[in-house]
Amino acid sequence: MSSTNTVRLKKTMAIIGLIWFSYVIFHLLSLLTFYSGEAAFNALYAAFEASALYHILVLALIASLAFHAYVAITRQLANNKSKGVGYHKSYPGEIPRSVAWTGAAILLSFIVFHFVQMKTLDEANLYQQLVSILANPLMLVIYALGTFALCAHLHHGLTSVLQTLGVSPKTYNSWAIAMVAILFIGFISIPVSVYVK
Repeated sequence: MSSTNTVRLKKTMAIIGLIWFSYVIFHLLSLLTFYSGEAAFNALYAAFEASALYHILVLALIASLAFHAYVAITRQLANNKSKGVGYHKSYPGEIPRSVAWTGAAILLSFIVFHFVQMKTLDEANLYQQLVSILANPLMLVIYALGTFALCAHLHHGLTSVLQTLGVSPKTYNSWAIAMVAILFIGFISIPVSVYVK
């Protein structure tokens, strides 16, 4: 793969990552209506899923996720082939590649699991069904693991994007840690609040 193509793919992956990051923020904000009660939560999701934007967004997210995964995997295979078995540089930072790729695999599996699970729910009362799902201790563990994998992946992605934009390492690392901490607390607060009731 030429250096020009590599740079182009990196930029494309960064753009896709920012799109997904924006969606994650939107998803968290919409989920937080859970604290407004059953009526508000159900009304928001009913209106959103009935809109044309919902179907466009789902297709765009699926296509971009598939492309993101494809490029990441093919780039890694190309790197392995060009560098040989002696290439064992840590990725990212001090994290072994096996750990990073296991985290990415867990995240992808969680996204697919979460999407399929949500699409099988009865849309008449998403709030009550969500409460029933999250009251299960196993689901709490699955969602905590998935959220952790998401935030770890976001931390790496955000630091890479901010580094590309020329932000200083101390600044982009602090900003990324703060963002993923807020996202983790926001997402995990919902299953925890259900479980401790």
